[in-house]
Order: sequence, then structure tokens, then C-alpha cells
Amino acid sequence: MSISTDELITRLQRSLGETLTILAALNDEELDTPCDHICAMGGTLRDLLTHNIDHERMHAGQIFSARYYLQAMQKSEVQRLMAETLRARSELIAALIGLPAGLLDATVPNEQWTIRQMAEHTIYWERHSVDELARRRLAERLSFQPSALADVVDPIYGPLPQVDPDDHETPTPIL
Repeated sequence: MSISTDELITRLQRSLGETLTILAALNDEELDTPCDHICAMGGTLRDLLTHNIDHERMHAGQIFSARYYLQAMQKSEVQRLMAETLRARSELIAALIGLPAGLLDATVPNEQWTIRQMAEHTIYWERHSVDELARRRLAERLSFQPSALADVVDPIYGPLPQVDPDDHETPTPIL
């Protein structure tokens, strides 16, 4: 039995999480050590990992081309917004990779917020707006569940307001 597109996306997300966990255990010196995996093409661990990145980009391009030829482009505005949301979140996560934890709360010159506050502000407003969308506008299609991230705190607005999940009318307050 084949899996659905959504299940395939979930598998890709899970595999990415597992890969990033493994890559985080590496150190820079290890990248130039020989690697006998076929995808390293006789090179180093760095060659293996850059091959994997290029390999993924090649197949992403092939999938876009296949969608074009199959006349199955992302025509829906919702699908495009989902893809752009994923790209934006990936950029935010990528900006955090390798940042020492001790710098998350450092005062940044010419900024009023720390890096942690910037990231939590992003989560806060995403949850505030998208959870309200689910609760108020999509209640007939989705069973609204309060986010597991309901404990996020915005540096300006404080804790995320708690709302009655069964109230499909009242806007989420801005404290």
C-alpha cells in the first residue's frame, strides 16, 4: 500500500530531524576524514555531505519539472503559502544552527531583543494567529487543540493568552 503525499512529507520531516541530530554530533575536523560510502565518491565526509545536499536539490528540481510536465503545479494559493511558510521557517532555523546557547540571551548591538526573544516572538505570533484561525474559522473542519507551545512568552506581550477552545467567536486577546 502506498503512502499519501502528507505521509511522505511527514517521513521527509522525520528523516531530516534524525539527520540533523546526527550531523550535530560531528566536529569540523571530522569533515576532512576519508569516507568509503559510495556517495562520497572516493572522497571525504565533507564530500559525502555536500553530495547529499546536491542530491536533494537535484531531486527537488526533478519533482518541480515532473509537476510541470504532469500539469500539477502548486496552483492553489494555500499550497504556495504553505511552501513559503516552510521556506521561511527553514531559514529561521538555519540562522540558529551553530549558535552557541550562551549567545541566545546576549544583548545584540543595535537591537532591543535577544536572539531567543526574536525566535520566541515568532512562535508567539504564529501560535496567536494560526491557532485563532483554526479555532474561529476552521472549527467545522478541524478539531482545535491548544498548541503544545502554549507556554511561549513574547518579550512584549507576555504569555500567550489562554482561550476557550470551544469559543469559536471571541478573538484571541492581545494583552
